[in-house]
Amino acid sequence: MSDKFEVTEGVTLKCSMGSCGCCLKVSANHGREAEGKKLATVMDYKPGINFTCFGTCSRMTPPQPCVPVVLIPWLMKDKEHKINGEAVLYNTSVLSCLCGGVIRIDSL
Repeated sequence: MSDKFEVTEGVTLKCSMGSCGCCLKVSANHGREAEGKKLATVMDYKPGINFTCFGTCSRMTPPQPCVPVVLIPWLMKDKEHKINGEAVLYNTSVLSCLCGGVIRIDSL
């Protein structure tokens, strides 16, 4: 059995530098759903649109409210499976925050 799963809207994201998780929002319907939830693609990576903050950022001194700075889409994409030309987001993908954190899919 594979440990890789397609990601749907509402999963919990966790940043390695944040104090709490937040939910993934899929801003546009890409045309596919699983169990009534929109499937995400690697382009669902924008702070303020696809996710908010992760509580307090421990990278900052003193610790401050998290303000994610993400400039590139999710990494470790599956190039074979696409929705409208965009790679499907899987639970093994990661995002890099310029504040030093690594954002991962925490729960499905």
